Amino acid sequence: MDVEGVAKNLADMAQQFTQYAGVRPYGVALILAGVDKNGSSLYQTDPSGTYIGYDAVAIGNGSDQVNEFLEKNYHAGISMDEASSLALESIYLVSEEKTGTRHIKMAQIDAKTKTLKRVENNDIEIYASKSKENASKRSPQ
Repeated sequence: MDVEGVAKNLADMAQQFTQYAGVRPYGVALILAGVDKNGSSLYQTDPSGTYIGYDAVAIGNGSDQVNEFLEKNYHAGISMDEASSLALESIYLVSEEKTGTRHIKMAQIDAKTKTLKRVENNDIEIYASKSKENASKRSPQ
């Protein structure tokens, strides 16, 4: 099954429950990512039953600000390392905790091997350092 098919099925299931008052067992937004025959895909589903494809997206507290940041700074062809640093930069943009990486967990999906790998803490620290360098270049002095 392709990634969009999974997103559509989840959204359809959530939408079915919007028909009944007071019943929303799937009352959360979800970001779904994967690699299939069509390549890399990223979808967001919401409790109303809609799903939308994105190149980069955030949900939750501060997501409007993060999505605006990603819209300006994410581009097709970005490397995995650049995307990981950009993701951390977006977290620090809205997070109350502006230092350290203990509050951050990350995974990456390799499009060639179609495998998910959890990013080790020392690699997250490297991405965080790079994200802070990038942030200082972006902000006016």
